[in-house]
Amino acid sequence: MLLQIRRHRHGLVLWLIVLTVVSGCSGRRLMTAVEDQAFQPGPSPTSVGEAAKVVPPTRAEEPEMLVAEQPVASVPPAKPAPPPAEPPAELSDVYFDFDQYAIRGDARSALKRNADLLKSQPNQTLVIEGHCDERGTSAYNLVLGERRAQAAKRYLQDLGLALSQIHITSYGKERPFCTKHSEACWQSNRRTHFRQP
Repeated sequence: MLLQIRRHRHGLVLWLIVLTVVSGCSGRRLMTAVEDQAFQPGPSPTSVGEAAKVVPPTRAEEPEMLVAEQPVASVPPAKPAPPPAEPPAELSDVYFDFDQYAIRGDARSALKRNADLLKSQPNQTLVIEGHCDERGTSAYNLVLGERRAQAAKRYLQDLGLALSQIHITSYGKERPFCTKHSEACWQSNRRTHFRQP
């Protein structure tokens, strides 16, 4: 109880100090920075007639500026933009059965389209990537991917593609197209992928 009375007394004393400070300052006038500066009037005209005597500088006092005309270079007309090029034809992937590297019947038409495209570009090279699904060891799938790439290469050579245009590589199961664990996903990973370097 005694502690509460002391707290109230300290609070009351603090309140009285604040009130005294605030009431003592209220009688003073605050001065802004503009009001603090002394006013210094400038010379004023004694009459309206003297104000009218102010004469602007004459033309002789101003420096004369000469502007020389320069010929404007003619701008050639803009050339029309060339028509957009046709997008390059996509090379089709070829798919394989499980643990097989023989060319399936449905893959022959895709290989023929790829061969026709590359025949029209005799200086273009082709990389055939062999891929496998996730089943089996990495070493086994690297060999299987290489056999799939070799089979596609032989088929393209039989269609008339030059040997110098075709390069092969195998990624086995290291670069899957699909990462789900289902038969449909595994089928999309058993493929040879064709790309132009």
